[in-house]
Amino acid sequence: MFFQLMMKLGTICLVSASFQLIMLAEFVSTVKYSFLVETDKAVAELNNFWASTGFCPPLPHQKSFEYFLSESELQNLILIGSVPHGGIQQVRIHWLLDLITLSVNSLTGQISLNFDLLDQLVDRLWSNGLRPGFELMGNPSNWFTDFEDTDQVYVWRDMVTALAKRYIDKYGLDYVAKWNFESWNEPDHKDFDNLNFTVQGFLNYYDACSEGLRVASPKLRLGGPAGACREPSFSVICWALLQHCENGTNYFTGETGVRIDFISFHHKGKGHSMYILDTEIQTIQRIQRLYPCLASVPIFNDEADPLVGWSKPEEWRADATYAAVVVKVIAHHQNLLIRQRPDVNYALLSNDNGFLDFNPHFFTQRTLVARFQMNETHPPSIQTVRKPVLSVMGLLALLGETQVQVVSDTGKGGNNSDVGILASVHHASAASGSHDSWQGSIIIYNSNDTSNLTGTDNITLTVTGVPTTNQLSMVYIVYLVDNTHGNPYRPWKAFGKPVYPTRKQFVEIRKHQDPLRIKGPNLFTAPKMTFNFNLSKPGVMLFHLCAKPSEKPPQVKSVKLHSVTQTDVLVSWEDVSSCCLLTYQVEFSPTKQGQYVQISDVDLIFTSYLYSIESANPSLRYSSTQGWYRVRAVDYWNRSGMYSTPIELK
Repeated sequence: MFFQLMMKLGTICLVSASFQLIMLAEFVSTVKYSFLVETDKAVAELNNFWASTGFCPPLPHQKSFEYFLSESELQNLILIGSVPHGGIQQVRIHWLLDLITLSVNSLTGQISLNFDLLDQLVDRLWSNGLRPGFELMGNPSNWFTDFEDTDQVYVWRDMVTALAKRYIDKYGLDYVAKWNFESWNEPDHKDFDNLNFTVQGFLNYYDACSEGLRVASPKLRLGGPAGACREPSFSVICWALLQHCENGTNYFTGETGVRIDFISFHHKGKGHSMYILDTEIQTIQRIQRLYPCLASVPIFNDEADPLVGWSKPEEWRADATYAAVVVKVIAHHQNLLIRQRPDVNYALLSNDNGFLDFNPHFFTQRTLVARFQMNETHPPSIQTVRKPVLSVMGLLALLGETQVQVVSDTGKGGNNSDVGILASVHHASAASGSHDSWQGSIIIYNSNDTSNLTGTDNITLTVTGVPTTNQLSMVYIVYLVDNTHGNPYRPWKAFGKPVYPTRKQFVEIRKHQDPLRIKGPNLFTAPKMTFNFNLSKPGVMLFHLCAKPSEKPPQVKSVKLHSVTQTDVLVSWEDVSSCCLLTYQVEFSPTKQGQYVQISDVDLIFTSYLYSIESANPSLRYSSTQGWYRVRAVDYWNRSGMYSTPIELK
């Protein structure tokens, strides 16, 4: 059974298999683009090198636990962790070591370390399917003062060893070996928390980090210098560290050269997408020229944001403009750097956008979610909403692991154009078994960077090379995020930008927080189909083609419940291996035996859902969120997987 989408959504009209998407906007563009996607012609690997975010706690750093372990951050991590299929895997965090308490026995001089607060944060990451980008940054109990002091250098090394061993013992080496341990963030900005960091002291500190991790396990990786790496006259420590790793003397072993498992730097966009890539290439070329032994080391830009200053309110950060420019930057890196420069081992691009906003800039700061601090409720509560920049990460997560050929027939749609494309395929893997199948994923963006330019552009998309086996079960779906669809900022503005939205307003706002399925599942007539549509600026569209797996989706597991208020509960669960999912269905019953009623009121491809009593059908509305919850997955062919084991909210 196939779903035929028969609806009118705002200004969208859908027509036939070769369809027109007519989207009215302020300006109607006359530019026409034509793309040919050849799914049977692989051109490069496509690794999800963008699956990372990050944030920094506010001052004072010694009280960062109040931020890290807050209700706001808990909800933030649940929503970040609910991006499907590992769409975000790493959260890079400043000042983690300030969660450690260091004490010295006054009689014996023995040093003790208390990891309780850090344990809580790491456990929150792990339980949400995330891992830390672990910056070895902070000053436990403000004990360290000088890394030219030999005793302190050795204490630091031993502390790093104790930390790494602790989490290997708790979570296993396989998990911790995936962490990107990193040196102090932006050392040339000299934010050292009362530490005296000379250049030599920083090199000693780096060696202590390196050897401390190596003692715990040689499989643990360490990188740096995590800075701007601008001109050597400014970025003194950045270039000194690279020189040290090339041919310096290891503080502990006396060997020449020190390991660096990845080279990280920060280049942001000044509002322009290509500026990020241009400055990266300049820095990479300088590294390759000056330090040939480091030429093949993986490259990270782990603060690659379109604009500096996370807290600066910008209207474009609230809506699909931000989402589209993020996709554009990723496409630039795949098409212009990774694919064309095999001499560059580019491994990670991270937006530093996991922050939490503050009143009144709920949507307009550099964040993935909009946070509302409901201080006038009794008791006070926190409400969070996914922004388009987070929802588009769910679309990127549907891309396959192989990039395929795209030909622009018109000569437009190049890398300097507002409209661009990234096309991929996924081949079924034995590891996923009978739940997996061939997939084609094509993401198209329309972005004039961070400008307020709007309009629409006409696109003709021809897809060829699609497998002809099982033609009657090859389907396609189309998702859209633009300023009219999948944009919760729009209804919030329509409500008058309330500081404290009502429960009913939150229900309506959240109905717009996910990518909108505007077409399908419909049959794809293999091996070739042509589509014609208009795409709004800013906007992102994803075409997802799927062959029918032999089995229905697997059972949903690891359902968790987090009570937000007496009338709201945040339900989250572990992703299933199948990517061809129409939705997850969340159900509730006052008793374990049932009768269960579906409470999710929108299609869900993310693995979390906030249930509010206000969102339920009035005839089915319950007076309490207390009861039993279960979740199941439904695929594009309307096949339902087994329900999860019911879990109770008491």
